[in-house]
Amino acid sequence: MKCILMFVLLFTVAVAFANEMQPNTGTAVFKLKPEFRREMQLSGTRTGVTSLDDKLKRLNVSGLKQRFLTPKNVSHDISLIFSVSSPYPAQAVVNVLATDPHVQYAEVIYPDEVFAVPNDADYSLSQYFAALEAEAAWDIHKGESGSNPVILAIADTGVKWSHVDLAENIWNNLGEDANANGYTLYHNGSTWVMDAGDINGIDDDNNGKIDDLIGWDFTVSESGGESNDPQPPGSHGTAVSGIMAARTNNTEGTSSLPWNLTLMPLSCSYNDSYIYTGYEGIIYAAEKGADVINCSWGGTSFSQANQEVINYTFGLGSIIVAAAGNSNRTLPIYPAAYRNVLATAALQNSGLKSTASNYGAYVDFGATNSMIRTTLVSGGYATVNTGVNNATSYASPVASALMGLTKSYYPSLTNTELITRLKGSCDDIDSLNPSYVEQLGEGKLNARRALADVAPVPDNEIRLYLQDNYAVTEPNGDRAIEPGETFSSNFRLRNYGFSASAASFVLSTTSTDVTILDNTVIADIPEDDYFSFTDAFSIYVLPTAVSQYVTFTITTLASIPVAVGGTLTFSIPINAGGVLVWEAVAGSRNMSGSYLKTQLQTLGYTCAYGTTFPFSFYNFDAVFLCFGTPGYYMSRFDQPYMFTALREYLEAGGKVYIEGGDVVGYDMAMLLPDVDGELDAYEVLWPLLGIQSADDGATNVIDLLEGATFTPTEGINFSSSLQTVSSSIDTFTPLSSNARAAFTESDYGCVAVANTGALGQRTLVFSYALRELVDGTFPSTKANLVSEIMDFFETDSSRLLSESETELANLVSLLKRNAGLKIEISGHTDNSGSEAYNQQLSTNRAKAVYDYLIGKGIAPLRLTYKGFGADKPVAENATPEGKALNRRTEFKVVGVK
Repeated sequence: MKCILMFVLLFTVAVAFANEMQPNTGTAVFKLKPEFRREMQLSGTRTGVTSLDDKLKRLNVSGLKQRFLTPKNVSHDISLIFSVSSPYPAQAVVNVLATDPHVQYAEVIYPDEVFAVPNDADYSLSQYFAALEAEAAWDIHKGESGSNPVILAIADTGVKWSHVDLAENIWNNLGEDANANGYTLYHNGSTWVMDAGDINGIDDDNNGKIDDLIGWDFTVSESGGESNDPQPPGSHGTAVSGIMAARTNNTEGTSSLPWNLTLMPLSCSYNDSYIYTGYEGIIYAAEKGADVINCSWGGTSFSQANQEVINYTFGLGSIIVAAAGNSNRTLPIYPAAYRNVLATAALQNSGLKSTASNYGAYVDFGATNSMIRTTLVSGGYATVNTGVNNATSYASPVASALMGLTKSYYPSLTNTELITRLKGSCDDIDSLNPSYVEQLGEGKLNARRALADVAPVPDNEIRLYLQDNYAVTEPNGDRAIEPGETFSSNFRLRNYGFSASAASFVLSTTSTDVTILDNTVIADIPEDDYFSFTDAFSIYVLPTAVSQYVTFTITTLASIPVAVGGTLTFSIPINAGGVLVWEAVAGSRNMSGSYLKTQLQTLGYTCAYGTTFPFSFYNFDAVFLCFGTPGYYMSRFDQPYMFTALREYLEAGGKVYIEGGDVVGYDMAMLLPDVDGELDAYEVLWPLLGIQSADDGATNVIDLLEGATFTPTEGINFSSSLQTVSSSIDTFTPLSSNARAAFTESDYGCVAVANTGALGQRTLVFSYALRELVDGTFPSTKANLVSEIMDFFETDSSRLLSESETELANLVSLLKRNAGLKIEISGHTDNSGSEAYNQQLSTNRAKAVYDYLIGKGIAPLRLTYKGFGADKPVAENATPEGKALNRRTEFKVVGVK
């Protein structure tokens, strides 16, 4: 790993993984394998484990911290999870640490996104109570009447704990009651304040937090820091708290469903948009005895470390309720989708799904929350009336409140029994939501039924989701699935429902290029857990198969209904030549995959197009990779398998087009350190791409993009682009005379490099999205640029278009009927590029036919071939049609016996 600051200017940028935006402020964490605990001797930034410490040293680690203290629940040990501070990006740290044999796992944890009849004056403004049958539930039980106290914790952006409609319900940590007066928060005659007599600078309850009288602030500012005051930086946490635990029947403002249970306020953010220390807050709440913990936030990244936190807190006795997310899709959101978490969708008061709410296998139930009155950080109130677009941030606290009310009424029930009761007492709303049948969990929460129903149980069903699709197992170890090979698949599923023994998983496909030899796997399905298949099924690829992404379907048959995920699909690429086109998100703006596929097919090329990054590019004639741009949908080049696939292909003489705002200048430079011994990715890949140095760049909108001479872009210029985001536009310095600046942007620099490598590879790296370029007059068109790129890739290769097969077959027949004929094959091209470039291209065109005829049994002595460059045009080169006519091969009889 070497310093590259001379080449790369680093700054914080937005990162998106596939189709989900995430801030680039993730934290690198790793877990030491338990069997190496005895080797651990923590000191500063060292663990005492030699190989691990060597890696930490190379990463210039400035901070190493046990993420959690010694756990109270020894059955779920989370004390071996560490967070790491380093000048390298978190993903780079993880990529290095994951290779150490002492590390159980390493991963990046990203901030989570924040998703929003009593005598109280504004009770009538909260119209969602009627849909919950809240008044009927209060006739049965009010939380303040419970025999045991119930604590509702909120891990959020902090709480205005002095709000007149919250303060009386705020939790008092009597373990810190230094003056033993029975409280840590009181009203001083004008406002609510912490008891100064309890603030002594001592950790009286030995939990690692000093003077945590009513809760804790885990993230005071962007630079960190903690505080005993969970006051909010914004409004979200206070609004959620008002829904979950506002003081009820106090003649003030609003009301809440549980009727005066205790509220534990926790601040896990320094702003109102992201949650940075939510899981630290969850652990604190559980260890301080919270019965229910509400999480009105989440993200799309699964974390094994965070799953362990959830397991630990559930083992301590806390029930975690989380928002399902506001993206109107089935992609799991975490923590809602973790084991031992209740995922809450948002419903309109009528029972219809909110237009914003997520749905799918991981959702447990929905909560009505249209027209809701709640507390504000200003000390006032607001009525949230989002109509049909209500959010899950405000649905989750409704579910938490009902769980608290239910626990208060049934204090002797276990957590599992409480969850069963809450889910089993929901109203079926499938008839109201025909487009989301079985996708909204058990249905609509009903407060009356949660208290009154006799032994309710949820539906005994399976709810499946395809969590991961791993590399296939194939015979020769090149990680590519080729014609004539038999392979098996490896994947992980998640069941959000009940268990079933000896379920059948049946594989099928509509593709005629593969034959499924073994289509069934018999396996047990665990309850609310993950399970994996290794070397599952057996699939044969026909020798005649063409390159494509083959879509397979897994159909599950079990002893109980498979309510969700009865059919699951995944795609696997077949490497059979032609062109591979990959893009991060199908058809997305600011990336060109869909456009390239269509244009290449128009030019006569066979294309395999998909959004699953292959484990190998072996066998493809050319590869187009479109990563996207920071600030919009994109994918990072951040996984070792991506590096391996690209490196092997380039070293084998592959032809590669790479497009994206960050992929070369930032990702290769920063995210894959020590990927080849002590070599970083950029040290291996940049030379193969013809790049001496790259700069991560800045925001730059195209105003004059000029093609360079002696490159495929010669004479091609663009004055504008429709690209919606032009941030982190990489700039390059070409490596040598074989690599040239293909495009320069006015007053900005080199933004594309065309390279002819020593290993036969040809590459073109471009920082903008080709599809977004605005066409000028020919030759300055996108279509012509694609054609020129392919001509450049084919300069030292041979390829025959499918439409030439009939004509060539006729030529073979003629030569076999007339054994004395000798012919000369002449190759021609248009006037794009340099004279030498055109000469080589035309020669290769002729040689392609020469090789084809020899392969058909024609004696080499009867054939000669020659390239004429652009010297003999048959049409004007001023139009695409004319250029196409000039790219041709001709035959001439030169001898007859």
